[in-house]
Amino acid sequence: MRILIAIMTLIVLTGCDRSRELPDCKDVQSPKDYGKFLVNPTTGLAQHVSGTIWYRCMAGQSFRGKKCLGEPLELSLSEAESYLRDFSRKSGEKWRLPTKDEFKEILETTCDSPPLNPNVFPGIAVKNFWLIDRPWLENARFGCSIFLFQGSTSCRQAVQLHQPILMVRD
Repeated sequence: MRILIAIMTLIVLTGCDRSRELPDCKDVQSPKDYGKFLVNPTTGLAQHVSGTIWYRCMAGQSFRGKKCLGEPLELSLSEAESYLRDFSRKSGEKWRLPTKDEFKEILETTCDSPPLNPNVFPGIAVKNFWLIDRPWLENARFGCSIFLFQGSTSCRQAVQLHQPILMVRD
């Protein structure tokens, strides 16, 4: 009986391993490869083949040359929504948080840490990023985010947590 328990424990523990042996995206992308994006080199905007337009830097940063300059902001979910309203008003264009599906579309499958094309999104941190999606229970205490190591999502993030954001044009 003890052997059976030991074998079952071993199976359960090895079945939970989520690690993948993928290289860092910054190490595998050639410098001018924008993949599935059409990139505007001066405005800091990148249009995915799906049509979604992304700002290439984290909120709080400015795109200059081929870099994102400045300190990225880490905001609670309500602060992120307020920031996006202000950014939209000042830019004259409507900006919002990305959906889980929009984010999943841009994830690279052959690399990670973060799984984004570093030529399109230079210097993006490996952190949780807020999403516009809401938990299925509509619980006001939680929001959804994506973790940019391998691209896993969770809708159990406390809304008062401070996390960075990427923006898409509405």
